Amino acid sequence: MRQALGPLRPGDEIAVDLRTLTARRLDLVNDRTRQTNRQRAQLLEFFPALERVLNLSKKGPVVLLIGYQVPSAAAGARQIGT
Repeated sequence: MRQALGPLRPGDEIAVDLRTLTARRLDLVNDRTRQTNRQRAQLLEFFPALERVLNLSKKGPVVLLIGYQVPSAAAGARQIGT
């Protein structure tokens, strides 16, 4: 253990703040996981092959799905940037 770190006691303000921040982070991670799972389920329902190749944990595929949700918004290679 580093010498600069002091012991944390259960009632310390720092310990309470750390617990609150950790709980908030866990909530955000769980929300993101639920969101990704819902997106995968919808994508699997309509486009099974596309669901297999898209990595929804990255920003790019999610932006493409948001921007081109309907057939009238179809994108060519120039709009996508390939």
